Amino acid sequence: MRGRVTIVTFFIALPCIRCDAPDGYVVDKTTDIGYRIFYQSQTWPVARDECEDDGAKLAVPKTLEEFSFMQKLVRGMHYPSIVDSEYQVVVWLGINNLDDYRIWKNIDGENINETGFHEWATGNGGGYSDAPEEPHCAGLDAVHWLRDFWCHRRQPYLCQINLKNKI
Repeated sequence: MRGRVTIVTFFIALPCIRCDAPDGYVVDKTTDIGYRIFYQSQTWPVARDECEDDGAKLAVPKTLEEFSFMQKLVRGMHYPSIVDSEYQVVVWLGINNLDDYRIWKNIDGENINETGFHEWATGNGGGYSDAPEEPHCAGLDAVHWLRDFWCHRRQPYLCQINLKNKI
């Protein structure tokens, strides 16, 4: 039969590499954890709640590699975009000693000395007293290890979301 043409169409299904990462999250491909810096500064408790409202949690470094990835994100921050911060170089993490000033715990309630990364900048993390005027929350900056800081201060914050098992 002349003039008859058969058209065959092939569909190639390409895997969606990180289509499950929420907007604004940067994925560490070695851990499948997404991170997002929020520039609208909040106190530590509000930052914790805002991360949860976003389906995430305040970031918790459990290894040196995770900490280094987070610190690179902080180094790359657009500092002029930070809103209402009292001290722009500290970004909240999910670590505090609010329950017992001698024990720094992560947002999951684990003692960071037993479960993960716990390197402190010089003079930080000593747990001085349970007095409210002492620093009881932790953050990071672009240069040092973990920093203790006053929970009532408004700081930018870093949320994390675990993307494993979401594909």
